[in-house]
Amino acid sequence: MLRRKMYDTLREWKSRRHKCLLITGQRQVGKTFIVEAFAKAEYRNHITINFSDSPQMESIFEGDITAEEIIRRLTLHFGAGSIVEGETLLFLDGIQDTKRAFSALKQFSIYNRIDVIASGSMLDVRIPQSGIGVEGEVENLMPMGYEEPVTMHPLDFEEYLWARDIPEEVISGVRSCIRDRIPIDRHTYDVLTSLYREFLIVGGMPEAVREYVETRDFRPVSRVQNELVSSCIRDINRYNSGIDRVKTAECFDSIPYQLADTNRKFMYSRISGGQGRRSSDRYMENLLWIKGAGYGNFCYGVTQPAQPLGKYVKRDMFKVYLSDTGLLLHMYGDKARLAAYNGDHSYNFGAVAENAVANNLVKSGIGLFYYVNKKGEGKMELDFLTEFWDGLVAMEVKSGTDSTARSLSKVRDYFPVKRRIMFEEDNIRVDEDGIEHYPLFASAFIRDMDRAPEGPRFSY
Repeated sequence: MLRRKMYDTLREWKSRRHKCLLITGQRQVGKTFIVEAFAKAEYRNHITINFSDSPQMESIFEGDITAEEIIRRLTLHFGAGSIVEGETLLFLDGIQDTKRAFSALKQFSIYNRIDVIASGSMLDVRIPQSGIGVEGEVENLMPMGYEEPVTMHPLDFEEYLWARDIPEEVISGVRSCIRDRIPIDRHTYDVLTSLYREFLIVGGMPEAVREYVETRDFRPVSRVQNELVSSCIRDINRYNSGIDRVKTAECFDSIPYQLADTNRKFMYSRISGGQGRRSSDRYMENLLWIKGAGYGNFCYGVTQPAQPLGKYVKRDMFKVYLSDTGLLLHMYGDKARLAAYNGDHSYNFGAVAENAVANNLVKSGIGLFYYVNKKGEGKMELDFLTEFWDGLVAMEVKSGTDSTARSLSKVRDYFPVKRRIMFEEDNIRVDEDGIEHYPLFASAFIRDMDRAPEGPRFSY
């Protein structure tokens, strides 16, 4: 069983007073597997209802009924003793396929005598009321305030290191070096760099990771990734209708090649050779479907690097990264994967490195923002921006041997940036200008670069 951080999140949730837990995230990131493992280990009884496999179970939730009535119906179906107050977990899997069960989460949170976890993969996208895959009236199934939402992502690099049996003391030592901004010993640095390149190819989808851990062979990984891409296309066909199926697939297919362009800003006109505003009107909703389904991470441009970043966002200027870098490399093909494996930067490795850093930030709970100015003395491009406790942070990603940081060097002349970070293929150091340099894999441990001040804690 792959060790996942979500398991600790589930245990923390169980240990305190809580509402129903709603786990979202793209398909096949391991939501069902981790909840069932948690249920078996942490509860006396558990009931799993998978609405995708058993749509007839929706009838249990029909009508304007209370949690007590739902439990009576569940007991009738699963047998006496199947539900014990305080000792039972009810797992509602594939809840995106049923509005009735989703609405019942309110009743369970008020009732609060059995634990309920729901999971879904398409809660942010449109779902036809008249049936999946059928044209008709549509609506979103979004949290209503009676659930605790949490997003599950593909494995992060630390989880991958666990899967590859890297000792905890090694990971802890790397974290300490990152916190203290001191070089990692050469042997550890070389091993983690090699494992990170491997991770870029395998990606974080659990089935792909399991295949590689068991076989040490990229070929079965490629088969899994091909199935995952096909699964995405099936989702597009299932949750879209008519011409939207074609347009959404076109948006998805264009993401790798828009990232490969020197200007990584997503442009609707590149999808099918359209022009300006007309292309935006044609494809905007389809691209947002990809975001809602969890397949794309959006990085929004800001008008200036200043706090709070959200105040300066330009919603019509953004980059789109694939949610799994392994799938990105799979879509680029074998030549790109071989280049990543060998650390060959001659094959447009910049898009891959930047996509991987974006994924690391998202998995760390950090929103994606960037800044670009192509005119005048203030011309600069900052790949990512975020806010640490001590102020604004500007970040750049370098995939080659060139470690110059022109934009980072001058950003302080124009904006109130507190720290400047470069992710590159080199060890940890702080240069004479105060720019912090970290290896690419260190972006997976970015939280260790941010030290909270003394005081109360406000979040878990």
